[in-house]
Amino acid sequence: MIYLNNTATSFPKPEAVHKAVNEYVMTPPVHSARSSFEREMEDIDYCCRSKLAQLFNAPDPYHIVFSSGSTESLNLAIKGSGLEGGHVVSTAIEHNSVIRPLKMMELEGKIELSFAICDKYGNVKPEDIENEIKPNTRAIVLNHSSNVTGSITDIEKVAKIAHKHNCLIIVDASQSAGNIPIDVSAWDIDLLAFTGHKSLFGYSGIGGLYVKEGINLKPFKVGGTGVLSEVLVQPDGFPLHYEAGTPNSVGIVSLKAGVEYILGIGIDKIHAKKSQQVLYMIEELKDHPDLTIYTSTENNNLSNFCFNINGIVPEEVGYIFESSYDIIVRTGIHCAPLLLEPVGVHPWGTVRCSPSYFTTDEEIEKFIDSVKDITKVFLRRRKPQ
Repeated sequence: MIYLNNTATSFPKPEAVHKAVNEYVMTPPVHSARSSFEREMEDIDYCCRSKLAQLFNAPDPYHIVFSSGSTESLNLAIKGSGLEGGHVVSTAIEHNSVIRPLKMMELEGKIELSFAICDKYGNVKPEDIENEIKPNTRAIVLNHSSNVTGSITDIEKVAKIAHKHNCLIIVDASQSAGNIPIDVSAWDIDLLAFTGHKSLFGYSGIGGLYVKEGINLKPFKVGGTGVLSEVLVQPDGFPLHYEAGTPNSVGIVSLKAGVEYILGIGIDKIHAKKSQQVLYMIEELKDHPDLTIYTSTENNNLSNFCFNINGIVPEEVGYIFESSYDIIVRTGIHCAPLLLEPVGVHPWGTVRCSPSYFTTDEEIEKFIDSVKDITKVFLRRRKPQ
């Protein structure tokens, strides 16, 4: 099998990730703050936060709060930021992890909501975001990189716009974290949500939220913390105030190992490998008469090759890839429904091929050959002779 759906979930993970998890689950779950044991051991949680802080250039590791993934992080950021009674700006390239919390608040009458437009490649101009701002706008919530076309939004410029208008900037970094550099300090990001199971090489069910110093969020959940048990309300302070309940320790261990792997290899090297393969796919297929390609070579993270075979709906293309060529891609709307109209792919969506750092050039060649073969064998059967 050739797995080319890494934008959804990365596979395979680095061997170091599995090794770290195996070692952890074979060790008694000793936590000096929550048990009678006293043992000198590495603080996995703090080490993971520190590695993430290094990757994102965050000033304080304790301001990285663990969650189950981007969806929980975005819900915490959006619902905990005190946006009620105000206006929020988002964009047409957003994933449902952003759209649905905002739409729920809009339907409940808690916020006004506007979406900035994008072009046919999913590019959002910062000035179009600024044009949507009103006197009562309280936040701009946006995707750093589209999970469909791969387009990149200039977060640093949008952050300046947000702060000029006294707004928060809340960033969904699901597709950029571990794939392209992020600098929360230089870009002056208020809140950054990320997930572990994509380009950070962690397991499913782990992610986090970076919270800038001075930003106070209402907790998404409250309950047990294992410390300060005599306090009848949720304890204050980072990250404890936002991490009620049993932590996903296995996920944290996997995320720590994944981020260590990225820091060891270098994010620029990882991105260069994937982008080289995506650029090669574009070059080899850009002039094919039966294809429409939605991934631009400019202003793009170049981790996705997004396309359609003209005359075959994406879902059927995905079935043909899997059943006839043993290749796994992703098809459909990709949880980004507002993107369909501007990109011109309503109602079926697109086919998305996303290689990994571990994808070989031979696998990319097989993918390209299979695309050409599908247009010859399956598509031409349908054309009148």
